[in-house]
Amino acid sequence: MGKKKKAARPTQQQVGKLPPMHKFFLNPYPDLRYSACPQCNRPTKLRKHPFLVLIFPAFPTVLNMTGPYCPACDLLILHQDKVEHMLSAACQRHGHPEAIGNEYLVAGIVERSYFRAASAGKLPEGALFDYLHDFKQYVTFEPSRWSWVPADPPPDAPQAGSTRKTS
Repeated sequence: MGKKKKAARPTQQQVGKLPPMHKFFLNPYPDLRYSACPQCNRPTKLRKHPFLVLIFPAFPTVLNMTGPYCPACDLLILHQDKVEHMLSAACQRHGHPEAIGNEYLVAGIVERSYFRAASAGKLPEGALFDYLHDFKQYVTFEPSRWSWVPADPPPDAPQAGSTRKTS
């Protein structure tokens, strides 16, 4: 379990048969949780969806996860550290420990009816991709880095790089 997991770069090719939904951001920053939308700064709401995650080379899994959602921007956010924790648990539970640490792609949202039926052991007719909504767009955001500096230096403090004669 010492391998570092990487999220694969998404392609714009549509995989699912259903119309695309939501813009998607996989948040790689463990110290930043986005309680406000990174695009419009409005408060986000929490939404729970079954996400299809493709672990390469060939291990699809569905994770029912909660993440921030901005209705104004139609932006859905998942936190990479939480996704990876659930992926490693799913790989171990399903007997695929060799898949832990492989690249993966959050491909889209599975219809809830398919997820419920599959969880109950009754697979609906048709392939998984018949019940998949791709994402409209994959987006990335860089956090702003703040540093604390005094607004105005005191008047008697020496300026940086200046020499002051003392007698």
